[in-house]
Parts: sequence; structure tokens; C-alpha cells
Amino acid sequence: MITRRSTLRIALAFAMLLAFGFGSVFRQSHSTAQGTSPILFSHEDSTRAIVIDSVTSTREPFSVFAPVAFGTDQSTRLMLFAGNLHLQMGETTAAITADAEDEAHHIFPLQVEHAGPVPNQDWATAVIVRLSDDLADAGDVLVRVYYHNVASNRVRVGIGHTGGGPPDDAGAVPTPAPLGVNFPINPVTAGTLTTTEVQTIIAQAVSVAASINKAVTVAVTDREGNVLGVFAMTGAPSLMQFRGGGPLQTPDPITGLVPVGLEGTKLPSKLGAISKAGTSSLFSTSGNAFTTRTASFIIQEHFPPGVAFQGGGPLFGVQFSSLPCSDIKQPPLPLGLSGDPGSMPIYKNGIAQGGVGIEGDGVYGVDRDPSDFDVPFEELIALSAVRGFETPPLIRGDNILANGIRLPFINATQVLNPPTIAFASLPGAIDPLFPIRAAQPSAFTSVTVGGINGEADPRFYPFIGSSSGGLTATDVDTIISHAAQQANITRAAIRQPLGSNARVSIAVVDTTGRVLGLFRQQDAPVFGFDVSVQKARTAAFYSSAGAAAALRAAGMGSYVDRALADGLHLDGAFAFTDRAGGFLHRPFFPDGLNPNPAGPFSTEIAQWSVFNVGLQLDLIKTNLQAAIVGASVPCTSIPSLPNGIQIFPGSVPLYKNGVLVGAIGISGDGVDQDDIISAGGGNGFSPAPAIRSDQIFVRGVRLPFLKFPRSPNL
Repeated sequence: MITRRSTLRIALAFAMLLAFGFGSVFRQSHSTAQGTSPILFSHEDSTRAIVIDSVTSTREPFSVFAPVAFGTDQSTRLMLFAGNLHLQMGETTAAITADAEDEAHHIFPLQVEHAGPVPNQDWATAVIVRLSDDLADAGDVLVRVYYHNVASNRVRVGIGHTGGGPPDDAGAVPTPAPLGVNFPINPVTAGTLTTTEVQTIIAQAVSVAASINKAVTVAVTDREGNVLGVFAMTGAPSLMQFRGGGPLQTPDPITGLVPVGLEGTKLPSKLGAISKAGTSSLFSTSGNAFTTRTASFIIQEHFPPGVAFQGGGPLFGVQFSSLPCSDIKQPPLPLGLSGDPGSMPIYKNGIAQGGVGIEGDGVYGVDRDPSDFDVPFEELIALSAVRGFETPPLIRGDNILANGIRLPFINATQVLNPPTIAFASLPGAIDPLFPIRAAQPSAFTSVTVGGINGEADPRFYPFIGSSSGGLTATDVDTIISHAAQQANITRAAIRQPLGSNARVSIAVVDTTGRVLGLFRQQDAPVFGFDVSVQKARTAAFYSSAGAAAALRAAGMGSYVDRALADGLHLDGAFAFTDRAGGFLHRPFFPDGLNPNPAGPFSTEIAQWSVFNVGLQLDLIKTNLQAAIVGASVPCTSIPSLPNGIQIFPGSVPLYKNGVLVGAIGISGDGVDQDDIISAGGGNGFSPAPAIRSDQIFVRGVRLPFLKFPRSPNL
């Protein structure tokens, strides 16, 4: 059972109370003087506690036993909020005790399992207690805590039902929180950047660029990737060339396109600046801040890049998501997610608000040699552009480890601070297609699924059943609820502080690729919104009877033939996860073992680059190029794959009575975390063990199915 909670989880739980309609409670003042005794906070008009279930974040009445066993027992844990209660250096929760009194005046001890501060609210302490198994359906009980044997006030909590219970203590009054509480902005909105702030960021970037004699294009996006302004300096390169480390091709002088992959393609610089800014926006949350340098580090053929005999990056292939041809991520990024260093996330008071991207060297690529710690001028400008909008140090990418490897954030360390040129006098012009504007309305609305608070896009909520049969709306709700509940207790891989729970997007699709439900936990990175659907659609597609025929019809017959040569028929006989499909999509097979030949879905290493990966890109290349210049087309010609495929883990195909009915996809944290959350959601709809991809051997190597992290739960 969960006995410890991260400070971030507590902060978000605290923010959830606002969604429950408790906002006014915390904004009021009470006249009772707060002395040295602990105080449990209540509603402003009663002595009813401010309290939620610490696992599911649901409100009262509370069952003594949780409906799902999240650990070694099923006892419910409650999170109360207290003032005048701060553990001293070296103290443990043993300094705090708690009890509850029922209507019959029986006193029940409550085990205190955690007590810790609420981030950004230094006046509040979250106290987690385990309910006594003997409380049963007690109705209202009076709960108090003791710190150093000094008792708090008693607040009412409904167990089983609300109402009844012992009378309030003599002289008891409501104890809402103090006046003037500063609440963080909901971290899943599109942000709060104003037009003036956008102008400030652009002016700071341009002033720094001018001071070092560089001409660049600057883009600013809000939290969800909406473009808030693009400024091209006088003399800035109008075009940039794709260079990802593969053989460089000569682009067509008119279209800028190349015959194979994208290596050598020339496109407008502003598209690169926007995708850079948007990548930092979509990757960053209140628990992690990533840049395009971070992205570069985790999408290459080895992790870390350049280190032979290491597997591919954990987000290998993510660059081909949030594309302009996607039917899911709106607005998209013009070139998908970027790995070209030269971006920074934008924060205000510790809350992610967007990103800034700088393009000026004429090259759109990745850092093929991160060991040289080069400092591109684009990064120096991006770092200096966010003066006053800095990333909280704890959550920077270079404070996050993946497989024991520290991720990079930005190589530039010097913040230049030349006199800022007035915006109206900047050397250059705003792009007329991207005028300055404030943060745009969010695409998401607040919803609660399975007791977990989060957000949904109204296009994909409420959840629906498949029109082709199979999954019902109830099935979809069950699957997403179980996944969300698993995510809520899964130890995050890419979030600070340590001990935070994963925050992900959860998608369920049917066999036609239709989205039946899509849900984001609060503060889940926005990039996962598109990727989770890609993962689900890919798992359903590879597991379907018609996969080989559909690929041949799309002109991908060479990949089908290569798969057949390895004994893979893609005829629905086996259930494929994205971990299995991605394993077959590596430039070395098995993954990372140089100089083995490529997997059947990958380009051979001599031709491989992040812009020429094989089937994933070839499926979308024609329509992606059309979409970049404004065409309204799906990413592929295969109806069930309208936003393309994904090739890193986090999905499970779903079955009912042995029949494929769809798939679940998860994205937003480490890939092993994504896997265990998908398995939690798919429990009860899992494929039979005999048809799982881990029953297949390719070139004498067993394919994977799922991989779970060590000690996954908090």
C-alpha cells in the first residue's frame, strides 16, 4: 500500500480540490486566532473536513476498504490538510497521531502514514491517515490529529455515508484556510502568456542575437503549442536544411524535397523555429522541463547517442508525432517534434506556459555528438530570451535520469543581458501569418475518470463504444479508469521531485483506428496526447488480420516482404505491442547490437538517420509533405492509421472472447511506466499468452511484449 507521497502529488491533489468546488474555502479567512495547536482545515461554513482519498483523489463519503487493492491491503487512505503543523528536522510521522470518534463515542486510532508540506503553500501540511478497518458504515466521525501530544480541532468526515455522528465539540467553528492563499494556475491550460510578455520574450531574444551579430527567426508558443508570434530578423536565413547524420541528398531546387526520407530537405526556417518552441511546450510540465536538446538525446539509434552496443533512445521515433497531417493533435506542429537544439520552455511562477524556439544557422538536425558540449548560438539566444521566465532548477531535464543516464537540458550557461531594444524598433518584422497574440483557449476541459482528475478534448469525450462492435462505452470507461488508477500509483521516471507518480495520456481505439476515449491526467505532458493514439492504433493495426495487405496497398510491400523473410506474416495470428513493433524497427537487430543488419521495418544503418527511419516515415512522407504546404490530408493512406504509427513502447492490443477489438496506448512518462499502465488498463482484455508477440522468435531472438519497471508503485 502506498505509504509515501511526493510533494508534487500533494500539490496536484490540493489543486484538485478547486475542481471539486472548494476554491472559496481556501480563499476565506476565519476569525479564530491560530495559535500553536495544529488546525485541520474545514469548509468555510461548517466543520466538515477538507479531505480526499489519497489514492483516487475522490471526495467523501469514503469506504473503509478501497474497491481496488493498490498494495498489500485494501484499507482506504485519506489526505487531510492542516496548519500549524510542520515536522522538525529529523522528525518522522511518529510525532503525529490521529483518531476518529463515531456516534457511539467509540475512539478509533488512525495510523498516520505521511505528513509533508504542500508545495507553494508553506502554511499547509498534507497528512495521510489509514482508516481503521473497524469503522464500517459509521457516517460522520470526528477526526483530529495530535502533534507532540497537542490536539487539533476536530473535523467531520463521512465514512460509508455522510450525516449523523457525534455533535461538534463545544465552541467548534469552521476553520477554513487563511486569506490570500496563492494557488498555482491549472497546469493543463494553454497558459497565461500575455501579448506584452510574448513581445518581451521576442525582444530579449532579438536583442541578444543583435549583440552577437547573429540574425535569427524567433517563435513563441503557448502551453499547448499554439503559435503566439514569429519574428524574423533582417538578414535571417529564410531556409534551413534537414541534416540528421545520414547521407545528404540534393533537394529539388523548386520544392526543396528529396527522393529518400527527409535528409537534405530544405524548408522555411520559421517552420523549424515553431516546431522547436512547440517541442519545449509540449514536453514540459510542472514536474519536468525538456528542450529540443533533451529530445535530440532520446530519439537516436543509441542511448546515449554515439555509444555503440546501446539500444535506441527511449523516445525513438517520437519526432514523427504532433504532425500537421494528424487528426488528433490540434493545433499541430509544422514539422512534428524537434530534436534541433535551440529552444527553451517558458515558466511563470514555476508553472509551464509555453516555449521559445530559435532558428538561425540554416541547419535543422540533432546533436550527433553530445559529448563535445558545444554551445550553438541558437541555444545561447534561447536561454537569454527567457530571462524572467526561467525554468525551476529542480525540474530541468539535467536533473532527470533515464536508465541511470542524466538527460541534457541546454549546453549554454551564460545568460546575456544586453540592453533590450524596444519591440517597435527591433530589426526585422513579425510574420504576418503569425501575429503577436496571448495564450489561446485550452483544447481541454476538466473531467474525472475512475476517480482520477484530468482533462479531455470534447472531440473524444464522453467515451463511446465501437460502431463495429466489440468494445462498449462501459468497456472503454473501465479500461481508461483502470489505466488512470494504475498511473496514479506508478512511480514516475521523468518527473521531479523523486517519488512523483506518472502523468500520462490514455487512448483507446477500436480495430478501425477510431478513438473511443482519450483522457489526460492533470499535468501530463501534451506531447502524449497525439502519441498515445498513435501507439494504440499501431498495436491494433499490427495485431490485425489485414495488416500485411494494407501495407502492400499503401506501397509498403518491401517491408512486408522483409517481415515475411523473418517469419512474420502480419495476419492477425499474433498480438503485437509497440514494444514488439518498435523492436523490429531498429537499425540494428537486436536493438543496439552493432553492426547487425536492420530490423525488417527499419532503414539499414548506412542510410539511417532520424529523418530516414524506415516504415514509420515512409508511410507518412507523401502526405506529410503535402500537409506542410497546406493540404488537408491524413498522415497515411491506411484508414486506421490517420496520424501515422509509433515505434516506442506503451500499448497493448485488446481482446474479448479471443477476438481483437482494439488497443490501448499510453504516453507521457518512461516507456516501462507506459507499458505497465497499458497493462493495467488492458487487464481483463489481454490477449491469450499463446498469441503474444513474446512467443515469436525472429533470427533466433525472442520478441518482447511488455517490460515493467523495477519497484513500479509508490
